[in-house]
Amino acid sequence: MTTNPTHVILGGNGVIGHQAVRALVARSERPISVGRRPATADGARSVTADLLDAADVSRVLDGAHVAYFTVGLPYSARVWAQQWPTILRNTVDAALEHDTHLVYLDNVYAYGQVDGPMTEQTPINPRSKKGEVRAAALRTLDDASARGLTVTIGRSADFYGPAASTSVFNTFALDKIAAGNTGTWLFDADQPHSLTYTPDIGKALAILGTAPEARGRTWHLPTAPALTGHQYIDLAAGPGARTNVMGRTTMRIGALFNPAARETLEMAYQYTAPYTLDSQAFETAFGITATPTAQGIATSLDAARTTT
Repeated sequence: MTTNPTHVILGGNGVIGHQAVRALVARSERPISVGRRPATADGARSVTADLLDAADVSRVLDGAHVAYFTVGLPYSARVWAQQWPTILRNTVDAALEHDTHLVYLDNVYAYGQVDGPMTEQTPINPRSKKGEVRAAALRTLDDASARGLTVTIGRSADFYGPAASTSVFNTFALDKIAAGNTGTWLFDADQPHSLTYTPDIGKALAILGTAPEARGRTWHLPTAPALTGHQYIDLAAGPGARTNVMGRTTMRIGALFNPAARETLEMAYQYTAPYTLDSQAFETAFGITATPTAQGIATSLDAARTTT
């Protein structure tokens, strides 16, 4: 498939993949969006593929200079453990086969609980099942790098943004506020918690895939200063707005009936202690700062209101 565009977004139908497509199109690149279903991203060609099928992944990476791994799976440790290694192995093998630079979107689960701001030098020390899967993926990437693959990692905090339907902040706070209800925060609304804005992630990934000086390193993507849950709700609903706090007891009861609640419980440490991501290295290197949180929330609320 030698007519592939230079840039291939694996997981292009997801919220982050869509933002990466938009950012690449804005840079006059020629992206292809890969998903299980056809995409409608303006300026990008859509190709369907099953990333669990090695031949499919090789097909879509044939001719690609850069591949962006923005794949999303259901929020289940069991699904992650079953499918993530296969999808990543297929991607790594295809990237090696076609001499493709791999830009890998990561989260901070592999760090585990950190005392102080998370930086690119923070040790990998997972304390959850999903964190173990993410740490194993990093070992796979290290091995691939030793075999000659160019791998660049972009790491974000929990994300939010327009139409970010899998975002905890969107689901529990912004969507509720847009519908005229009270926003909810998980576990402890007095702890600082970093949130990364999805359009910023897309723009940053495009930089990692096009800037030679970014290649082969791990970068924390531009993230605004951390606020507390109460402060985020105040920005969304107005000063002094009430914040519903979903505590452990409520979550445990919900876990009896709701798989998503069960999956969230193991990540509770991210909300019961400070969770702050330091992105100064990226911002200094590329002269880019994160979108102000108030602006990001306003744009996300506007998008939510159009769908309610």
